[in-house]
Order: sequence, then C-alpha cells, then structure tokens
Amino acid sequence: MRPSIAPKADLHAHTTASDGLLTPAELVDLAGRRGISLLAVTDHDTTAGLAEANAAAAERGLRVVQSIELTTTVEPGEVHVLGYAINPASDELQSTLAQLRASRAQRAARMLVRLRELGIELPEETLTAVGPDEAIGRPHIARAMIARGVVATVDEAFQRYLGRGRPAYIPRDALDPPAAIQLIRRAGGLATLAHPFSWPAFPEGLPGLIEAGLGGLEVYYGEYSPEQRAELAAVAAAQGLVATGGSDYHGPNYKEGRELGTVDIPEAAVERFLAAIAAG
Repeated sequence: MRPSIAPKADLHAHTTASDGLLTPAELVDLAGRRGISLLAVTDHDTTAGLAEANAAAAERGLRVVQSIELTTTVEPGEVHVLGYAINPASDELQSTLAQLRASRAQRAARMLVRLRELGIELPEETLTAVGPDEAIGRPHIARAMIARGVVATVDEAFQRYLGRGRPAYIPRDALDPPAAIQLIRRAGGLATLAHPFSWPAFPEGLPGLIEAGLGGLEVYYGEYSPEQRAELAAVAAAQGLVATGGSDYHGPNYKEGRELGTVDIPEAAVERFLAAIAAG
C-alpha cells in the first residue's frame, strides 16, 4: 500500500541571506504558489532572512519554521547540521554566527586571490554583495565566474575550481559537528544531519553525533533515490531519530532534484517532525 504523502512541506531551502537566488519574500511566495504550507528557511550560518520570511508567510497563510544550516568541519570534508525551531534571538547563537560569517568572508577573499593566481579575475563586488548579517559562500563566487564567462554552471565551477581538491579550494574554519549540534540545542532547536550521504563517515560516525544531541536525520532529500531514502528511513527508525526532508532549494535550475516542493515527505514523518519541534 502506498504511504500517505504530504507534499506541502519543504524543510530545506535557502535565500539570498546566504547562497540562494530568491529573497526570503520571493521564496515564501513561490512556496505558496506551489502549495507548500510548511516551509523551513535554512540559510547557511545566518538567520538574517527569517524576519522577512515570517512577514511574507503571515500574508500568505503558511508556516515558516525558524531554522538554520550550520557548516561544520571534519576530516575529511564537511558535515552540515540543520537546526529547526531555533530561537533566532539567542545571544550565543548570534555571536557564534557572526564569527562564522567573518570566517566565510575571509575564506572567500582567499579564494578570489587563488583564482587571480590562476588567471581568473573576479570583481571585488563578489565579496561585498551580501549584507553584514548575510553569509557569503562558494556559490556566490561560482555565479561571479558564470557572469565572467569562465564557466557555464555552478556545478562546473565546483568541479573545476571550487570543490575540495580543486585548484581554488580553501579549507574553512568552522565548528565541529558536536559543537554545532550543542549550539542548536542550546538555542532550543532540533539538530538534524543534512544530506547524510555527503559525509564519508556515515553511518559509522552517527553514534557520536547522537551522543552530542543529534535528534534528526534528513531522509527525504532532493537528490536521493527512493532506495537511498528507504535506507536512511531505516537508519532513522533504528536510531530513534526524527526523519526530515526537503529539496535543498537554492534557486531555479540549480541542480536536478532540487526544485522547491518536489520532495514527497510521508505524512507520518511531517507529523512526527511537528511534534518534535513543539516538544522543544
């Protein structure tokens, strides 16, 4: 029997407050037009888009979950941790986010220098196009490269220049996963491992994150196949984790499988998610 599906939830989406292409109001408007009634705005290392998203959601009659995506550093690679139903007014959270955004800006500046050494000159406006509470990331640099005709797509920019091991890649200074999880918990949120298959240590490293306070696993992810989602659902059930899901939307035609509202999240999973964030 086919499970009941609640297509009106998308729990992973980005705006211009970090590396998305739509403003928070535009994202909410698109969500409304696509029939989404529950939207998590999960910008990288910033909550700057939440106030605008909340105001737009009030007009649209949909619910925005106060959320964030923290980028953490491990060896090798990165782990992304989603924080749902956080308190954006947390002093500790905002102080830490300010430090992370400063680190992001320094990293981006070093990448521009590295690209210049490779003969690719990008305008300084690449670094100043974001506001003081917004977070710059590699997609900003990739889009500047597209504008200059260096590459055709964001994927090409990462594969040729900006991805790990590529000539313009600079490692980031960031929190480690347990610190990010604990920060989210202290801000009242549900800490969830984003796109788990991006982490080479998954699933062996999962118990350590659970010990640190991890409460959820992103099971229904935009790029994952039905078989991968089934595997993750089994892991979440076995570990007692809340199964979440979302498109990881950054803008139109960003990557295959990543259009807003295209991920089918089972109704039971949405209900358990809502119960978990209500419980705090």
